[in-house]
Amino acid sequence: MNDRAKLMIHRLVARRLARDPGILDSAKMAVMRLEADYPERTFVSEWREILGQPPGTIRQLLTRRDEGMQRLRLSSPFLEGEGVSFVRDPNVRKRIWRLARKGAAAQRAAHAGRQGSSVPA
Repeated sequence: MNDRAKLMIHRLVARRLARDPGILDSAKMAVMRLEADYPERTFVSEWREILGQPPGTIRQLLTRRDEGMQRLRLSSPFLEGEGVSFVRDPNVRKRIWRLARKGAAAQRAAHAGRQGSSVPA
């Protein structure tokens, strides 16, 4: 459920980035702070590399559904920066978590339905 919520948040960030590429500056500053705190961690250099891409590419990467981006979203500089302060709003966070729970429950139900509907040959 946490991964689903993080993806939802980063979809919102990607939309904001389309309207305001200036949020990249605050994300880059957040990476510099992360680099000072975690100089040996690979996620810092990975984020630095991502933030060096054109905004359209960054938007695609933020919302990509793969293990690498799933891992990186856990340490996102966009959540630390000032440009996307809407994600700190408790009402927005509650709504995202509620939607993430609802989506996870629907996915489990669909999976259970597929398991129960298989007929042995």
